[in-house]
Amino acid sequence: MVNNSINAESTATLRPHFSSSLEQTQWLEDEYQVYLDKTGNKAFAVYWDKQGIPRATGFADDKLSIEIARREALRLCHAYTQNQNTGCRLEDESTTDRAPLNQDNYPKEVIAYRDAAHWDKYQATSGHKAIAGNLSGIQASTQAETQTEAEEQALLACYENTHFSMPTCYILDSQ
Repeated sequence: MVNNSINAESTATLRPHFSSSLEQTQWLEDEYQVYLDKTGNKAFAVYWDKQGIPRATGFADDKLSIEIARREALRLCHAYTQNQNTGCRLEDESTTDRAPLNQDNYPKEVIAYRDAAHWDKYQATSGHKAIAGNLSGIQASTQAETQTEAEEQALLACYENTHFSMPTCYILDSQ
């Protein structure tokens, strides 16, 4: 794990209101610290109420592009506020120097490097298998005695693993 603690240097490029809120709001500081410890293309969003008080956050990490990280951070922030349209603002982002993947080699549900690794491992597996996910990424893959069993198990595992803001699951591939 990377140790990126919050300090004057790490907050120097942040908006002053966000920086001061980190100092005054423990839960916000805690969530931001979790975000700082993540790697890859990542983004952090905050929902500010009309008085300028932080009420919710959302962040994404390890994404294939900064655009995907931004979109996911905002989507998650809006999900936590139960406000799907406005109020969340991107407060921080960071890019990676990892080599980009050719996204044409993967289904659209592969939005993070960990999804690509999951997909590659699934492709290398033989026998009856299934992989399930949603627009928020790959959530599960399974092997079973039959293709139907593998699909059922993958869907069940997907529903257990998926975020409440993306409650749908579907089979991406099965054999």
